[in-house]
Formats: sequence, structure tokens, C-alpha cells
Amino acid sequence: MPPILSIAPGTAIPGPWWLFDLLLVVAFTAHLLVVNVALGGTLLALLSPGRSRGAAVALAKRLPGSVAVGVNLAIPPLLFASVLYGQYLYTAAILSAVPWLSLFMVVMIAYALLYVFQARAARPGSGLAAAAAGALLLAASLILVNVSVLSLTPQLWKPSLTENGGLALAVGDVTFVPRWLHFVTASLAVGGLYLALFSSKAARTDAEAAVRKRTGLRWFTFATLAQIPIGLWFLLSLPRGIMERFFGAHSETTLAFMLGLGLAAAALLNAVRGRAGRAAFFIVVTVGCMAAVRELVRQAYLAPQFSPESLPVAFQAGPLIMFLASFAATAAAVVWAVMSYRRTARRG
Repeated sequence: MPPILSIAPGTAIPGPWWLFDLLLVVAFTAHLLVVNVALGGTLLALLSPGRSRGAAVALAKRLPGSVAVGVNLAIPPLLFASVLYGQYLYTAAILSAVPWLSLFMVVMIAYALLYVFQARAARPGSGLAAAAAGALLLAASLILVNVSVLSLTPQLWKPSLTENGGLALAVGDVTFVPRWLHFVTASLAVGGLYLALFSSKAARTDAEAAVRKRTGLRWFTFATLAQIPIGLWFLLSLPRGIMERFFGAHSETTLAFMLGLGLAAAALLNAVRGRAGRAAFFIVVTVGCMAAVRELVRQAYLAPQFSPESLPVAFQAGPLIMFLASFAATAAAVVWAVMSYRRTARRG
């Protein structure tokens, strides 16, 4: 590999664009699922008093780990997005530098508070730590949605270059509120399904676990149904040319969207029947479809000025081989760690 690239960074990619696009969708799906568990689980732990207080205690044991894993899983999609859309993503981050740079501290404090909540979940007054952590995670989601919208709307940049001093906000965009509510509601659904999933095995013999399972499936069902009006609001708030892509104007977008809706319906049907495992399978594939739809929508937003297909390729085999080798080694280590944990858990 030559020490100096013949093409300036940001104007070329080291491999075919579709490979990075595929990796971005897969990595973002994994990140989104875990982050939904972290945010949704925190909110459910806060909103599950009374008979289902056991749900809060059970969730508290798993919440700090979900935040840690979610943060680590944020790195791959950020890197892949930077390869394809770096000039848009980094500009949006710079224009909103104050909230963007505060994101890391916000998540770290929420992480610490979840450890406090974990130790005190069964005690009176523990909801204060959960409430503070939930508020901070919601703030983090607002920061991420803000950067996401800014990266899609270069027309909002010019006023921010001279007026906002790193405080550029996209809250005036018509998609901002429904986009954020769509994410929060999805988090409640996935958090509820996660609660039902890890309670399913014990629910056969443990009455408390059975209550947790029913609570989780109920949250999943109601939150998924709530996505219908929120999702419709989000869809109708999109620019007309992009919205029409969901209704036949662009075959790939229409297909991915309809497939996602069908899979979500299958997940909902299985949840109503009490089949948490099958519902979880369908929801994982649903999130993958919706991540693909999100990527197609981003490309539609930027299409008049930019398309990743137009990027020239300066192929570099070394980084690709290193990435694949590191990925294989990490996957093997994760499988080994999970199997070791399960063996230890069975031995008690």
C-alpha cells in the first residue's frame, strides 16, 4: 500500500460501496437492538411498580451491561457511515459540537446511575436513580436524532456556520419529533420483549417469572401498536418525493418497507400468543429491514447532490483483510465467552 493516497481522503473509498453499505446496515441493526434494550429496559424498570416490581429488579441486573455493549456496538456503524457519508456526518457533528461532545459524558453518567440502581432496585426510593438514568438516555437519543437530521439536511447548515457556535439544532425540521418518538416507542417494545424473553424459561415453574413475561409481552404489544400512528406521522412528514418511494416509486424501498411491516405483524401475533422466542426472531429481522429502509431514505435525501455509488474506489486489500481477521477473532472470542458463561451458570 503506498504511503500517500493518490486521491484525497473523503473523496474515495477503499472498496466497493455496497460492501460498506451492507456492513453499515448489519452493524447498525445490532447496535439498535442493544440500545433499544438499554433505553427501553430503563424506562420499563421505572414504569413497572406494584405487582410487576419484580420486572424492575430483574431488568436492573442487565441494564449496565446493555449500555456498555450498546456503546461498543456504536463504533462499527459510525466507522462505516464515515466511510460513505463522512462529509455530511462530520459536518453535522461539528455544527452541533456542544451537544455532540456532551453525548459521551451524558451516557457515562447514565451508565454509572444504572449501577447505583442495580444495587438498590429492590429498595424504596430506588426509582430516582432509574429516572435520572432514563432522562439522560432520552437526552442522548435527542442528541443522536439531532445529528442524524442535520446530516440529511445540508440546507440547515448555512445559518449555523455563523450564528449558532456549535449549537446547531434541527428541532424545527418536521421529521424531528416523529423520528424521535418512533425510536423511543420502539425501545419500549424491544425492552418489553427482552424482559419476556429472559423470563420465559423460568416462567414454566416460577410464578414471578410468569408475571414478568406477561408484563414484557404486554409492553411489547402496546408499544408496537402505538407505532402505527407514530410511524404514519413520521412517514407523512417526509418530503413528498421520499415518501412516494414507500408506495411504489422506488421498488427497493417499497419492498423493504412492506417486508418490515409483515415481519412486525408476525412478531406481534407471536407475542399475543405468548411466544416470546418467535416474536424476538421476527423483531430482529424487522429491525434489519427497517435499518435498510433508513439507509435507502438517507440516500434519497442526499441523492440530488451525492450518491455513494459515485465514489471512486481506491482498493486497499490490507485494511480489508485486517478487518475480516479481527472480526473473525472477535466473533470467536464472543462465542467462547458466552458458552463459558452458560456452563458456569448451569453449575450454579
